[in-house]
Amino acid sequence: MYTLFIDTHYISLHLALFKDGKVIEEIIKNEAKHSSYFIPLLKELLENNSIQFEQLSGIIVVNGPGSFTGVRIGVVVAKMIGYCKNIPLKAISFLQALSLKYDKDVTIGIKDRNGAFVGSFDKDHNLKGDYFYLSNQELEDYPEKIIIDDSINLDMVYKYLESKEVIPPHLLKPIYVKKIEVNK
Repeated sequence: MYTLFIDTHYISLHLALFKDGKVIEEIIKNEAKHSSYFIPLLKELLENNSIQFEQLSGIIVVNGPGSFTGVRIGVVVAKMIGYCKNIPLKAISFLQALSLKYDKDVTIGIKDRNGAFVGSFDKDHNLKGDYFYLSNQELEDYPEKIIIDDSINLDMVYKYLESKEVIPPHLLKPIYVKKIEVNK
């Protein structure tokens, strides 16, 4: 059983292939040109392991929050493969994936150059409230401790999602968090 992992939520593109729940190969590319190299890297990952799409038993996709284009690319490709090849999809936000490293209530953020995407999770890794975005200044002034992190554990993600429901491709939604600022 092979499972494909796709994460394009921000600058790094992260692809991985699981076989029977164990990561057998990862590709990480740290450039913001996902639309240029995502499909060739996906093809490389599958060819390196002599895998066809039909051999995939599942797809895990990080559905945000992050760059609009980055999130959209990963989600759309996962949906298309899932729909066209009838492969079950599961999704997790990057912030929820980060929360898996903690066995307590936690508020976690991922930084970009202007601030951070933030989410609060209970000890069971359920989102409390909504995701939100804080500018760098708001981040400094925020009254609650926010753990800033950018490294997920793929084994934890796989194990967490094993018991979660499959998402039909047409119901898989990206998570876009945007703060609209108006200059006066």
